[in-house]
Order: sequence, then structure tokens, then C-alpha cells
Amino acid sequence: MAMEDAAADLAAEFGGPGPEDMANGAAALAAGLLAQAHTLAGTAAALEASDAGHQGAIDAAAARAALALAMAQAVSEAAGQARPGLIRAAAQTLGVSLGGAVTQLRAAALALPTDDAAARIAAAQIAGEIAAGLG
Repeated sequence: MAMEDAAADLAAEFGGPGPEDMANGAAALAAGLLAQAHTLAGTAAALEASDAGHQGAIDAAAARAALALAMAQAVSEAAGQARPGLIRAAAQTLGVSLGGAVTQLRAAALALPTDDAAARIAAAQIAGEIAAGLG
């Protein structure tokens, strides 16, 4: 926790994201992951409705939708250090590679539903920290 406090102090001193920006960034990243989950679940449903012969694609989309939900929960509810472990466990349970999880996380960070530049920077920082923890 002391490392997070030091990082927040350093960021505030040099104009980087402060504690409020980090909270907003986490919220925006979680919202981006929820939107991603919605899209992936819709894709799985559409594939299932159109042709059951695509079972592999249906299962992959459903697993990635569930992972996006798990990542949103980890980002919004867990402390920084716990996030990678929670996401790793969810990815393993769902059969999604860690590389795939990182790609989903980074994609959500790039498609944030906010125009708050500080929150966008903070979300990218959070995504980067989680990615490093999954590395």
C-alpha cells in the first residue's frame, strides 16, 4: 500500500493522475469491460441463433464475455495488487489465455466511455499494471 501512496504522491507532484483520477479511471475501465462483455455476449447469442455449427466460436465468445465481467469486477472491487491474481484465476477457469485476457483489458482501456483525459490516462495505467502482473 505504501508503494501505491508513493506513486499517487509522485503523480500528483508531476501532474499525473491523482487518487480521484485513478478512481475515475478504474470506473471507466470497468464500464469499458462491461460494454465489451455485452458485445461479446451478443455475438455469442447471434452465432447460436444463426448456426449451431459454430460451437467453438460460440463458446469462445461466451468465455470472453464472462472474462470481461470478471475483469470489470476485479477492477472495480479489488485492491490494485489483487487484480492480476483474480483475473488470472478467472481466465484459467474460463479457458482464456492470459495473452487473450491482456488483449481484452487493453482493448477496453482504448475504448473508454469518457472524455476525461486524466481518467483515460489512469485507466491505461491500471490496465498496464494489471498486464504487468499477469506477465
